[in-house]
Amino acid sequence: MGATTYDHAAALALAGDARVTGADLLPLAVHGEPDVRAAVAGREDCPTGALVSLGYDHRPEVLLALLGNARTPTSVVRNLADHGAMDVARAAEQRLRGIASSSVQ
Repeated sequence: MGATTYDHAAALALAGDARVTGADLLPLAVHGEPDVRAAVAGREDCPTGALVSLGYDHRPEVLLALLGNARTPTSVVRNLADHGAMDVARAAEQRLRGIASSSVQ
């Protein structure tokens, strides 16, 4: 797939297609539409580099999808705990509490 650009509908379909994996998700992770980026951010098979990059996205829906992904690195979650959007910061804090409580058990 490489540097191919997709229209919104095609990109959204590809972002949800389990057959699209690894490096093929990267162009979708930088797509212009936030719902496409959010779909990629929520995928458990999203490459770690893309998860880190998506942590700098400005759209709350992308960041919330990222926080819902168990594979999102803890460093990204920590950074989002200081986010200006309260719903993003709250979700990151809840995720950090979950990480802390699971490491205590």
